[in-house]
Amino acid sequence: MAILKKLLLAVALLIVVLVAIGMLLPRKVHVERKVTIGAPQGTVFALVDGFRPFPKWSPWQQLDPNMKVTLEGPDFGVGAKQSWTGDPKTVGTGTQEVIEAKAPELVVWKLDFAGQGPAEGRMTLSQAAAGGTDVVWGLDCDMGAGPIGRYFGLVMDKMIGKDFEKGLANLKGVAEALPKTDFADLAVEKIEAKPVTVAYLETQSSKDMAEIAKAIGASYMQVGKFMKANGLNIAGAPMTINTKYDDTGYLFDAAIPVDKMPERDVAADSPVKVKKTYAGKALKVVMKGPYSGMPAAYDKLHAFMAARGYESAGSPWDEYVTDPGTTPPAELVTNIVQPVK
Repeated sequence: MAILKKLLLAVALLIVVLVAIGMLLPRKVHVERKVTIGAPQGTVFALVDGFRPFPKWSPWQQLDPNMKVTLEGPDFGVGAKQSWTGDPKTVGTGTQEVIEAKAPELVVWKLDFAGQGPAEGRMTLSQAAAGGTDVVWGLDCDMGAGPIGRYFGLVMDKMIGKDFEKGLANLKGVAEALPKTDFADLAVEKIEAKPVTVAYLETQSSKDMAEIAKAIGASYMQVGKFMKANGLNIAGAPMTINTKYDDTGYLFDAAIPVDKMPERDVAADSPVKVKKTYAGKALKVVMKGPYSGMPAAYDKLHAFMAARGYESAGSPWDEYVTDPGTTPPAELVTNIVQPVK
């Protein structure tokens, strides 16, 4: 019995010592990994700000193919949120929400791992000295007031660090495969486009800006004559619905919004037709400046879409908010609208 009592006392003392040591361990744990990515800051930022592109680079995505993910809030920016439920041995259950987004430098997430408590993750982006983007991925966890959590904190860097390394390698591969166009200065708004009744004329032109302007002007004159003949009034900014733009030339519908449908059917051989425009999700960019800047604006928008994980859902269109006849080129305002899914 004496030996047993001594053994129990020794175990009790060991437990007390371990608890005491545990209480002296840090309550806060920080895990951090770094990588340099050969892509513009805007591209990398778009991949980490929100959760549409997250499956492309997440280190945990392939751990549980049956994981169920739910997206809430906006597609990107503060309030973007994802919840997941999966295999408790791999991904578990939890939520992740963007609580701060400063383009193209910083994204901060609030994380809640079910049964393990909250944490805060962040991606810090900066321009690399040799070009590209330096990325720092960090995680800060509160291991709780008890000793058990604090002991667990001793292995957090080893456990989470390898996942961060894998995730950053994935992010690097995805970002460097995307278009190199830097769209960091592009302001994009996600909208719900409403259908508009337009009178339009299918038109084609070369890609020369002067030829395009000439073709648009001539088409609008023809559409205007059609509107007058059918008692239609203009009901919005003139637009071009862009059906094709490549090395062979430019195809578009020169369209003018009208206040109603014609009272009689449009003749089958009429070059000017009437239709409803696209209705649904779209991305909108407000471009200020001469029309010569539109190809570059589209390049940036396409790069933005590729990084954010958007796909085209139809032909984009340009709304000419200001009159080029009375507005200086530097002050022209054009809305670019791209249907997406």
